Amino acid sequence: MFRRIVSNLAFSPALVGQLGFYARRLRKEEATRRLGLVFTALALVVQSLAVFSPPEAANAASPADFIPGGIDSKQQLLTHYDNNTNRIKGLFTSLGITRGEVANMQAGTIKAAGVPGKYNWSRTSLYSAAQGQRSYTFNNGAGDVTFYYRPLQLTAANPPYKVLTGHSAQFGWFAVMMDCGNLVTSKPPQQVNPEAACQRLTIEQIAPTRFRFTAKASVKDGATIKGYKYDIQKQGQVLDTKNFDSNNLTHSFVYDKQQAGKYNARLYVRTSEGQKTSGECYDSFIVDSKPVAACVEVTASLINRNTVSLSGKARAANGATINKYVFVVKNASGSEVKRITVASGSNHVTADNFTLNPGQYVVTLTVKTSVGDVTDAACAKPFTITPPEVCAYNPTLPPNSPDCQPCPGNPNIWIKDEDCEAAIFSTKSGVNMTNGNVDASTVLARANDKLSYTLTVQNKGLAPKSVTMTENLADVLEYATLIDQAGGSFDEATKTIAWPAILLGPGQKQSRTIAIQLLDKIPATNTGVSNPESYDCKMINTFGNSVNVKVDCDTTKVVVEQVTSELPKTGPTENMIFAGALLAVVVYFYARSRQLGTEVRLIRRNLNTGTI
Repeated sequence: MFRRIVSNLAFSPALVGQLGFYARRLRKEEATRRLGLVFTALALVVQSLAVFSPPEAANAASPADFIPGGIDSKQQLLTHYDNNTNRIKGLFTSLGITRGEVANMQAGTIKAAGVPGKYNWSRTSLYSAAQGQRSYTFNNGAGDVTFYYRPLQLTAANPPYKVLTGHSAQFGWFAVMMDCGNLVTSKPPQQVNPEAACQRLTIEQIAPTRFRFTAKASVKDGATIKGYKYDIQKQGQVLDTKNFDSNNLTHSFVYDKQQAGKYNARLYVRTSEGQKTSGECYDSFIVDSKPVAACVEVTASLINRNTVSLSGKARAANGATINKYVFVVKNASGSEVKRITVASGSNHVTADNFTLNPGQYVVTLTVKTSVGDVTDAACAKPFTITPPEVCAYNPTLPPNSPDCQPCPGNPNIWIKDEDCEAAIFSTKSGVNMTNGNVDASTVLARANDKLSYTLTVQNKGLAPKSVTMTENLADVLEYATLIDQAGGSFDEATKTIAWPAILLGPGQKQSRTIAIQLLDKIPATNTGVSNPESYDCKMINTFGNSVNVKVDCDTTKVVVEQVTSELPKTGPTENMIFAGALLAVVVYFYARSRQLGTEVRLIRRNLNTGTI
């Protein structure tokens, strides 16, 4: 329109009126676009605030996080490491991960689903032992602290988590999650337990009635030696005991015995882990003026389920010599099933390994010497080959036995093993009282529903044990309130309920039943960022086993979170590109309006001065 008016103005002065009308429209358009430019600039300011100071999720942190609120960079992680936030430096050190290895970490991503063989760590317990969760306790001189780890694939959500990844020369691959600071490892930790053992006792004759006793022990992972005890026996009766205080790994002393005869000696090592002995810590000696020999001991050891290793000890003195060791194995009916002869003049021999079918056996050792064949009651030992279908943790149990369970603190041993501290079984069940007392995990829990949980502890050990029942309700109380504590004390800060200690005798059990009521309006809080189990429309509660109750969440929450997860992922770069393009378009149209207005003013001035 502007071009048509200007091109015809010289031929038709009447178009001046239209030019004036067009000039007024341009002034209005310029004002409108100026106002649009102002609002666009204000919008970009707000947009920049959102880009450079992005909002945080309302449920961004969790008590399970190593670093509340997570980290944005490797430098932040190092700062928390140096400050030993929540004892993470102590944890890394106990696992063998050094600061230099943390400083060499690189940015990356990891998913949970379909990633077997990796373990996710947390500060609080989120799953049950049956689901694969284990605890890890260390000290580092600042008191005991416990962390928890479980298979990474248990994590419900599966976004590509931002992580820092590294490699430890001692521990292998590891990573740290950016949104929570939690550790991810490629293998479970080695539980460090102090160990001490009695390794060997040897007796050397240095005169007809004098003998040198030499003992050797071993310790590791902090165990210590306190002393040595020697029991000198004859025909099963203890005749003499020698005690020595020492913290050395070896010990020696000279023993005098005038009365002729064969004597046995048993060594006990007193350690910080108790009194230790073994088959190698048993030997004999002979006091006699004439040539004499004796069979000291025979041992049958199982290399695996049905592979047997036999070893024997003998002693000769005053010129007598040892020629051969003859091992004879008989079954329960007394029939010979194996005979092994080892030609040796040594005081200690081991026969070649062999296999046997399941059953009960007795091995007898006869030593052929220069003074004749000798044997002894200590040279006959029974042993058993167990059938193959047995419990993986205790070969005396069938695999389907209720007692066939791993130790909660050490999955490599049986729950009733003397080295396992736990002999208490914890179980839990839940019912929805509002829906006819049905199993709470089988129905959808709705607003105002009442549920009850029954916690049971049973002593399946062989001795009385004091038990303290503690229940963590943090996940449950996101959607409910506690209405019956069953006599327990509730800690509002930790969301736990605890009862006074009870003494359970062997086979005894006790139960506590608590009740909750769902809120009258189910919260629409977003699912946790660092802890995907938080506000996930489920109430997961663990006491030995886990009870998982689905909650009837608002459809809006479910739809919004689903849609949000499907939206394209944009960051500061994409936002700034879009804002720059929008600003350029608005500035272009505003500049165009100003340019047209200027041209109209010039034409009207030329017209008024008679130029046109």
